[in-house]
Amino acid sequence: MLPTRRKRLLRSSVLTAALLLLTALLPLLVMRSEAFALGVYLPFSRAVPGLAGRVFSFAPYAVAEDLLVLGAALAVFCAIRAVVRGLRERAAWTLLLWLSNGVMYAACAVFLFVLLWGGTYFVPKPEERLGLHVAPVDEGLLYLTAEHHLDDVVRYASEVPRDTNGTAATDGFDALAAESVHAMRAFAAYYKELSGRAHLSPPKQARSAPLLGRLGIAGIYVPFTGEALVNPISTAPFLPAVMTHELAHRLGFAPEDDANFAAYLACMASGSPLFRYSGSMLAFTYCYNALTDPGYRRTLWARLSEEAEPALLDYARNRAVWDSYDGYLRERAESVNNAYLQAMGQTEGVRSYGRVADLLIALYIEENK
Repeated sequence: MLPTRRKRLLRSSVLTAALLLLTALLPLLVMRSEAFALGVYLPFSRAVPGLAGRVFSFAPYAVAEDLLVLGAALAVFCAIRAVVRGLRERAAWTLLLWLSNGVMYAACAVFLFVLLWGGTYFVPKPEERLGLHVAPVDEGLLYLTAEHHLDDVVRYASEVPRDTNGTAATDGFDALAAESVHAMRAFAAYYKELSGRAHLSPPKQARSAPLLGRLGIAGIYVPFTGEALVNPISTAPFLPAVMTHELAHRLGFAPEDDANFAAYLACMASGSPLFRYSGSMLAFTYCYNALTDPGYRRTLWARLSEEAEPALLDYARNRAVWDSYDGYLRERAESVNNAYLQAMGQTEGVRSYGRVADLLIALYIEENK
């Protein structure tokens, strides 16, 4: 029996090493060969999760959440079973084999993640494919870009239907989810350099909304099932940007700054005033937050207060919702997210979310030549 267990331990160790090696080699291949990245890997990362998304689109709820719960339950069951068998047989080999197999399964999951989608962190950036010149932030250009997006905020804030309380009126989550698909398709048709053929299913409401809220998660894309999950606690003016952000991940925009940039372009390609309002607020927020000159910030905020009071109320309402979920878990989740982004080549970690301002400036310059 002992030699058999040693063989099993050796087999799982070798498989784990092979999986980890493949996981490390794939991003290198994507980075070093643009032809492979754009001609092979990116279409593959859209097609396979797209097929999964099409299969699971029959379910009105997020199947990924159920699979996560089942997987966790199975892991706990196997761990308890291994401990019980180890104590009964008084053999450390049982626990050692369980740990070895657990590491192997984890390595398999990481490899599949990188194979199905994670490698898109390393494909050429959107600015390279659009021919945009992204330079270090110039405060003057940043102000002009922020002012441009503030013009749109003012414009679309007045076009958004509202109820008697001044709250943006919508036909519900499902209607917004359906429109987000139309917006992404319009984006894909216009920006062919950035898009590609892929099945897009409407984003789904996350049933674990309270937990995601405490973790500070507005949305998440699950490549294993091809589902885009959106936390419905966000207020209506912010949901379109979140939905298109998660669908941008679906199209292969893995880095957060790229997904935000694509979400802005998609929202502005939509025919819905609410979507254009949401995209404008997304762009203005990132540009405003990137400004360091207090004079510029005061000027923009004063204009926002005078010309778009509904937008101020929308900001305040959304912030109040998210502040109610603030706490220890969100701090820890941000640390984990920071480590994850750095592991996927985003050296700035969570600060990479702010690089979208650089992309917006580059786009502003290109459009105003």
